[in-house]
Amino acid sequence: MLELMEFTQSGPLIVIGEYHGNPGELSFYDGSRKLLFSLRFVDWYSQIIDSYRFSDVKPMLIGQGEIAEAFEFFFQFKRIESDKMDKFTSRSILIVIEGEDIYFMGSGKCLFSLSIKGFKKY
Repeated sequence: MLELMEFTQSGPLIVIGEYHGNPGELSFYDGSRKLLFSLRFVDWYSQIIDSYRFSDVKPMLIGQGEIAEAFEFFFQFKRIESDKMDKFTSRSILIVIEGEDIYFMGSGKCLFSLSIKGFKKY
């Protein structure tokens, strides 16, 4: 872990942990190496979309609650109201947080989602 921290050169860091051989946890560290929050999850990938090329558009965040607040703080994404979601272009990248689910949307389609099994703020 110390090597990972040195590699970031004082920048933020997200560490992916495994659960039964699969990705299952994300830990978010700030530039001073302080653990801010972590979440355990089960993932789902779209069977419809084989690949997706992300545009240079910065993602926007939709959602309420602790997880949305943590994402907004860490990534500095612009948070928008959910009722304005349909007003964005097809090039928009959205991260939609609804309760215990996080949906990563591109071109109006769900690319993948995380079903949150645990959230801890430090």
